[in-house]
Amino acid sequence: MSSSRGAEALVGVWRLEEIRDRTPDGRTGDHPDFGPGPDGFLVYTSRGYVCVQFMARNRPPWPREDDPTQEDRATAAAGYGAYAGRFEVDEAKGLVHHHVEVALIPNRVGTTLTRRFSLSGDRLTLAPLAARRKGIEVDRVLVWRRA
Repeated sequence: MSSSRGAEALVGVWRLEEIRDRTPDGRTGDHPDFGPGPDGFLVYTSRGYVCVQFMARNRPPWPREDDPTQEDRATAAAGYGAYAGRFEVDEAKGLVHHHVEVALIPNRVGTTLTRRFSLSGDRLTLAPLAARRKGIEVDRVLVWRRA
């Protein structure tokens, strides 16, 4: 983690309020995998670690927690996102870099996810530099509130 004021301002626990996408034709809406009012936590530590987990609120419970079917697992994963690793802030550019070490999506392990960030009071807005949904580039915004 860099020792900038921006990095220090991120340290703490944040609760997810929304994930919104804007498509190239200008339409906006909730992320289809997480729907309206997703829930989750984002944690930045003073030692430079980041951990994020979020989910759709109304995922169906497994009929048998100790013996889920592949369909149960797939449905649960479709409405869930998670990764963790180290982070650093480029305050001059308004960017935070998440260096992914573990993730639900295997393709993200070993990558860096860069987000534009802005702080306003107890709200943090993160926006990926590039996000795709079904092959179409979208402008995505995640809004978090300090927990």
